[in-house]
Amino acid sequence: MNEGIFIAKKKILFLYNGGTIGQVPEKKGDEIVLVPPKDFKVFEDACRPVLEKFVGRLDIKFEIVTAKDSTNMTPNDWEKLIFRIKKAQDEEGYEAVGIAHGTDTMSYTATALAYALNGREPGKSWLKIPVSITGSQTPIYQEGGDGRFNLENLFRVLEEGLKVGAADVFINFWDRVLLGCRALKRSEKDFDAFNSPAFPNVGVIDASGVHLNMALIKKKSPSTGASIAPKFGRGVVSFELAPGIEPSLLLGFITGGGVSAMILKSLGEGNVCNEGEFSLIPTIKQAASEYMTPLFITTKFTGGNAMSMHYETGFEAVKAGAIPCYDHTDVAVDVKVRWLIGNGICSTIEDFRKAMATSYAGEVTEQANGK
Repeated sequence: MNEGIFIAKKKILFLYNGGTIGQVPEKKGDEIVLVPPKDFKVFEDACRPVLEKFVGRLDIKFEIVTAKDSTNMTPNDWEKLIFRIKKAQDEEGYEAVGIAHGTDTMSYTATALAYALNGREPGKSWLKIPVSITGSQTPIYQEGGDGRFNLENLFRVLEEGLKVGAADVFINFWDRVLLGCRALKRSEKDFDAFNSPAFPNVGVIDASGVHLNMALIKKKSPSTGASIAPKFGRGVVSFELAPGIEPSLLLGFITGGGVSAMILKSLGEGNVCNEGEFSLIPTIKQAASEYMTPLFITTKFTGGNAMSMHYETGFEAVKAGAIPCYDHTDVAVDVKVRWLIGNGICSTIEDFRKAMATSYAGEVTEQANGK
């Protein structure tokens, strides 16, 4: 007999943060386009059949953050989410947070949350609950789409995360669970739209359930960081290198003022042109030594590793003063540089060099002594 036995349902906060999953079709001239819903209840009602599947196990509260397209997300939106999650964990007793988000900038938001919620102390973490983000390639209302599938798995991932004691930031999309700060969008139309090119998937979703690899995931621990690190600096500019890019153009951004840091998405493993009039080596050297502007070298190729060890063109860039970014994704580099500046973690080029070799949230394979 189980009479008198009460099993408390897990308390989950579900945040709608915009994106395709909740957008609705609207006629614009002769075209039908997807736009953010004017009535948020439309999306809430569409989610209800999914939420009702968990009613016996989870106590899910639906809440609107924004309905904007994720292309319009900014660091201000990241900070809003960060503080909402902080309140949910510290003041309201939520045991997990799920977020519906647009796919175009989902990896940026997930990475920002990972840095901010882990905090500024490597090896420690403020976060004590699982956080997962999902979205879809089609609206939740569309028959045959991926909206309901991904949304249902959002709560299955959180439920499994609670069961195994996970305290990390994930993206769940299609049949994958990815570490938030390692994920990239790889397709505009495939349902299997996200991957983790330089780090293993941390989980898989199949017919038998959600399976998380706890060897790759942060666990709830008493050794927690003191606080979140929620700020993101400005003045970070990024360039994708191509043959024939003029060094004077890059230097002009730095000499013009307002640039706190520059990121170069290189041709290969940190390789940049080092010959003739298009050589970037003098520009890198001038940026570092004369203008004291950190200049980061990453790769634009998914799964690449800007180690700058195998080729002379990469070796010379680092020797001139560029900061290698190892196996960070280009998204993780962009967000990390803003985060390091915003929270006052780095003040010198050498500080940045050490920070890019250091893992704060699992975003990089840590390098011994930055080498």
